[in-house]
Amino acid sequence: MRPDLSDPKALRAVLERHDVRPAKGIGQHFLVDRSALAAIVDAAELSADDDVLEVGPGPGVLTAALAARARSVTAVEVDERMVAVLRDTVGDRGNVRVVRADALEVDLFGLAERPPTRIVANLPYQITSPLLMRFLEDARRPPRIVVLVQEEVARRIVAGPGDAKERGFLSVFVQSFAAPVIVRRVEAPAESRFRDRRPSHARDARVRAARSASVHRARERYVPTPAQAAPERARVRGRRRQGAR
Repeated sequence: MRPDLSDPKALRAVLERHDVRPAKGIGQHFLVDRSALAAIVDAAELSADDDVLEVGPGPGVLTAALAARARSVTAVEVDERMVAVLRDTVGDRGNVRVVRADALEVDLFGLAERPPTRIVANLPYQITSPLLMRFLEDARRPPRIVVLVQEEVARRIVAGPGDAKERGFLSVFVQSFAAPVIVRRVEAPAESRFRDRRPSHARDARVRAARSASVHRARERYVPTPAQAAPERARVRGRRRQGAR
C-alpha cells in the first residue's frame, strides 16, 4: 500500500527510514499541506494528455499528486539521497520517471519522450531565478507553469511598471514571456516541520505563468540580452555556491 505522503506522520516515517533531512545548502523544503498541494495541482489544469516536468521533487509529495492526474511526470532531482527516497515513494508508478541531474545544467525539455505540456514545481530557494529563466527563455516552454516560490520573489515577478519598489530584472524578464499571477499564498507552517527554519515572517506564494498575447506586443516586449542577463545569473549562482558550503 502506497503511503499518503501528504500526511506528515507518513512522510516523516519515510524520511527517517532513509535517514534524510532537508538540505539547507540547496534550498530544499517539503510541502506537507493537503490544501496547498491540491491548489497547486488544480492551478496546473492537468488532463490525462499532459506531460509534466517537475524540478526538485524532494520525497515525491507533489510528484504523486501530479501522477494521479497527468499522463506522465518527469521529476528532476539533483540530491542522490532524495532519488533513493523517490524510488521508495513513487517508484512503482508507471507514469513517473525520476532523473538524477542538475536542473541548471541538463536539457530539461529533452529528458522525456515528449516535451512537457506543463511545468509544476516547488522550487528550491537558492536557484529560483535561474530556473525561471531556463523555463521561460527556451522556445519549447509549455503554455502553463505553476511554481511555489517565496512570497517576496512572487511579488517581484508580478510587479508592474508602476511598482518601483518591487519591479526589477526578474519582473521584466518573466513578463517578457508570460502573464504571471499570484493565485494563492501558502503559510510557512505547511512546510516548516520538515526543513531547516526560515525567519518566522517568511511565507510562500504560488505563481502561475501562462502565455499571453499581450506580453508579445512590441511596445511591451523586452528580452534581456545574454550580457544583460549575466549579472543576475552570476548573483544567483554565487548565492548557490555560498549556500552549499
